[in-house]
Amino acid sequence: MTVAGVDVGARRSVVAFVGAWARLLNDLAVIYARQNGVSLVPLGVYDAMTRAYVVEVRYPGVNNYRGNELTSNIVNKALGAVVRAAHSVQRVHNALVGLAFEDLRLFNKRKRDLARARAVWEFMVNRFGEVVSKCSAVEVSWFWISYSGEVLMPIRDSIPLVLVGPEYTSSACPRCGNYLGRAKGKITCNYCGFEGDRDVIGAINIALRSFLILVECARKGNNQGGPIALGLAHCQVGLLFLRALCICSVCPY
Repeated sequence: MTVAGVDVGARRSVVAFVGAWARLLNDLAVIYARQNGVSLVPLGVYDAMTRAYVVEVRYPGVNNYRGNELTSNIVNKALGAVVRAAHSVQRVHNALVGLAFEDLRLFNKRKRDLARARAVWEFMVNRFGEVVSKCSAVEVSWFWISYSGEVLMPIRDSIPLVLVGPEYTSSACPRCGNYLGRAKGKITCNYCGFEGDRDVIGAINIALRSFLILVECARKGNNQGGPIALGLAHCQVGLLFLRALCICSVCPY
């Protein structure tokens, strides 16, 4: 199984790929984005709880002249490249690929940056259209954090869409779980030495947490309609738990 975690910002979104086919998914997404006329810029490989391949896409934001139109166009092309890459991996390797976002349906409207990011988030999530089944209120613990998430199965694209709780996504170290505070810019964990900016940290944490949510959804099989649990069952759930718990920096999963 592989998960692409997306940290959505007002002018920049960062995508982190984790799991068995993370490198291939990363490479294909970059190529397909180029074919779509947009740039998914590689930011490197990060040794977090597991290896993460990270890219970014930039756009003008929704408040500039023609901002909604330009931002929506760039976001749709970039996300389309990620989805196309996911379909390629699913088809060739018979592997499950999930796409994950923070759940921004409820947020503090007085935070202007978050409100602008929410507008971009809506462009992305609404792209998938109607949901045919879901695995709701999945509870998972990760390091010292307990959080919940929801798994949706859209009609369009037919890949699991995970909405993960936004708590501490940008302030917990994705390698050791240490609390990183609220500093901006590049951050270094004073416990394990992990380095990354807040958007990169957020994207990796979203991907890792969503990975565990998908596994828990399959283990419990508590979805409406069954396709998610049936699809995940082919991924050998016991092995996925071992992969999810792997903390070795050279782990291929």
